[in-house]
Amino acid sequence: MKIIITEQQKRIIITESTGEELGNVIKQNTERVKEIINEAQNQIGMNLQFLLTWGAGIGGFMGPVEDFVRGKYPEIDESELVLILIGVIATYFVDNKKIVTKIYTKIYEDGLSGIFDRILKKTDTLRNTFIEFIDSLGLTFHKITNMLSYTFIIPILPMIYQMVEDGSTENVDLKQLAIRIISFTGLTLSGIIFKELLSKLVIRFKS
Repeated sequence: MKIIITEQQKRIIITESTGEELGNVIKQNTERVKEIINEAQNQIGMNLQFLLTWGAGIGGFMGPVEDFVRGKYPEIDESELVLILIGVIATYFVDNKKIVTKIYTKIYEDGLSGIFDRILKKTDTLRNTFIEFIDSLGLTFHKITNMLSYTFIIPILPMIYQMVEDGSTENVDLKQLAIRIISFTGLTLSGIIFKELLSKLVIRFKS
């Protein structure tokens, strides 16, 4: 039996499926952060669960860093990788000097300080590039919040770019897409702010 749907219904279906696809990427990265934090706690003997409040942001930030470490230093085992990643996370997301010092000491004791320093330099480049990119979008909220909260978008940027290239953003309700992603991932972000971010990204990629 042939089912006929309206353009509005088609748009809703596309928006929901796209939101779920993008949300899945964010969710998977957040789950990876939980794994890293749990493993790091075992190594360092310190409760780092407070970092989960940054879960999605850390996940987006750590994905490219982890890929770089795996590609550049294939000799590093999983526990060393986790220790390096938690060191990077601590550098950018932890204000407590005592916690950061303890993590750095563990990295030094395990003979990973040289590699860690080189990875931090690469991570700094990623951070600065991301902040410049977000700042260039001219978002109205960036002066009152920490831009690293928005690093969750890093892994979905290529997907949004591809949507623009394919012309599929014309069939998507960006406000509903923003709400869909937020509800699917549990991001602590308003739909209005996220919609503004998505709109600016689409405009930038179109140009």
